[in-house]
Amino acid sequence: MKSIKNYLYSIALVAAVCGMTACEDDVVINTGNTDKLATVDGTYGGVKSEAGAAQLAVLNTFGNTAATGHIYFELAKAATQDVTVNFSIDSEALNAYNSANGTSYTMYPADKVSLSTASVTIPAGQKRSAAVDLKVAAGGNIGSTYAVAVTATASNAEVSKTGNSYIYLVKPLAAIPDAKKGNVRTLCFVEVNDENILNMGEYTMKQSGKPFFDIVSIFAANINVDAETGRVHVFCNDQVSFLLKNADKFIRPLQAKGIKVNLSILGNHDESGMRSLSPEACADFAKELKAYLDIYGLDGVDFDDEYSAYNDENPGAGFSPTSAENYCRLVSECRKAFGPDKLIGVYEYRMYDAPNGSVDGKTAGELVDYMCYGTYQRYVKDREANFDGLTKAKYCPYSLKINDQYDGGWYGFSAETITDAKEAGYGLQVFYNPKPQLYSYDRYFSAVSTIIYGDEVQWTGNYYTRTSDAAQKGAKLEYESYLGNYTVTSSNSLYVYIDEANNPRWWDWGGQHSFNVRIEEKEAGKSYYIYGFGTYPEITNKYPVVAEYDAYDGSLNIFPQTLHEGDAEDAETWQLMWGTYGTNKEATGLARYIWVSLPQYDPYNVSGTVNPKGVFTLYGIGGRYGLDPFHEVDGNLVPPHMNVKYHLTENYTFIKN
Repeated sequence: MKSIKNYLYSIALVAAVCGMTACEDDVVINTGNTDKLATVDGTYGGVKSEAGAAQLAVLNTFGNTAATGHIYFELAKAATQDVTVNFSIDSEALNAYNSANGTSYTMYPADKVSLSTASVTIPAGQKRSAAVDLKVAAGGNIGSTYAVAVTATASNAEVSKTGNSYIYLVKPLAAIPDAKKGNVRTLCFVEVNDENILNMGEYTMKQSGKPFFDIVSIFAANINVDAETGRVHVFCNDQVSFLLKNADKFIRPLQAKGIKVNLSILGNHDESGMRSLSPEACADFAKELKAYLDIYGLDGVDFDDEYSAYNDENPGAGFSPTSAENYCRLVSECRKAFGPDKLIGVYEYRMYDAPNGSVDGKTAGELVDYMCYGTYQRYVKDREANFDGLTKAKYCPYSLKINDQYDGGWYGFSAETITDAKEAGYGLQVFYNPKPQLYSYDRYFSAVSTIIYGDEVQWTGNYYTRTSDAAQKGAKLEYESYLGNYTVTSSNSLYVYIDEANNPRWWDWGGQHSFNVRIEEKEAGKSYYIYGFGTYPEITNKYPVVAEYDAYDGSLNIFPQTLHEGDAEDAETWQLMWGTYGTNKEATGLARYIWVSLPQYDPYNVSGTVNPKGVFTLYGIGGRYGLDPFHEVDGNLVPPHMNVKYHLTENYTFIKN
């Protein structure tokens, strides 16, 4: 039997090279197959890449900087005795792969690649080896694609036929340009479940042409604990995984513009988190994060200590009661693993969920590159003083949410606060959750950039859907963008009915109501005529509504106004006013449930901006109010018809025809 086993093992080693495929990189356990190896009672294993990278993951060198891959050997089951694994850089394995798969990859220059060690041991009772670093020095031609194959042999274990080698591709790229514009850095957290990070590279400075954003952070991967091994690791959902697997399409284009791309790490409802790791777990997790940065060519990590389910009463193995000092230890281990060139950022939502104290003589403030306050549109000047060694130059006290919840960021925005923060010496401005298909942000970003950089921001006009690297042209926030013909739809409609027999009036909510309008120039760059607006197009087609253009935020605004002063041709004076249904006959002098004007709302307007898709929505005062023509009847302002059939609520969505 021993001779048969050795014979079959030899077959396995030969098949290991010839049987490699382009899409198989997992360990193959030969059970239930017709292969002769299925009869062998042994322990099998194969070579894998850290960070979950599939076969042919791409390593990039940027200019004169090196790249690093991280490989390990994993067994299908725990070893019954120590297993020694020997690694080697193997051009023959690459030749065999090319022959088997019809590819023609060229081996990266041999004098530019090396392994941190050639041999590792998997102790008895364990399944995987420590990681071995594949160091790739700068070399080769920019734009070319090379490959490096690493082969493993193992004592006391068979190597699976698809797993004896791992191949990295190597693509040299140009050095990343410098995007620095001043003493303030800009950072944007992008919710990649919904949006595409490429959108943030479409905003550039008008004078220098540099990108507005210095850092874009992929929000978010997670920190989780493996239920089987107890080891803390990085978990990526499908959307984050998609970006990492397609780094050449989504991450590299930003870096080519000088934008650094980080990976956010967020708690994920188990015991693992930034404040709960033991010193050993901190060091181990830092090494895993380093592998993600190296293999996917990322520039740093942003920690966000939220959503962890800490267990301070009875922490598990590898965990300890939560503390800011534990967090500082994790940051310290990351700094050791990352070196000085990778970024470490902290999203600080509450003071106790941020690193503090010191480790090995280094304070939390010295170890991090920056920290930001995580309650949006709120200014917390001098808060950085609560964190040891943290300076204003490394802190953002005024983070801005820029999604639809905050009207693209304008809600709560204060230019005076940005000015004060700049003058106080704060060195970071943070934005969170852009919605680039709802808003073009050039005017908003310019409101910030003119203060911190003395320069305006331009938008290219390109936007990207979540999974596409093909740009689409969008509508800009310009005066001309609003001109044209539209179909307008109300958010809802209130219908009023009349029972002629008993003459009561009653109401009911109905569905959306649509009408057509035409927007024409009134005064170029300043105002418009809108024909056909509202419930009564026969009035507003004759007497168009005047809308104003706000050059500061690019919005279109309609205010209550006089549409027509009574004259010889039409004695009625028509007012565009807020209205709702009346429910008190004594107060209105009219029957119940008839539409009446609300003069007390005269100061209010409907306002909105065109989005990149050319659609815009006007928002009013809320509730069941519409902006419509009214005229005087028996001393009361009422709609044109007593038997009004419908009336619009406050939101109007315009879609260009």
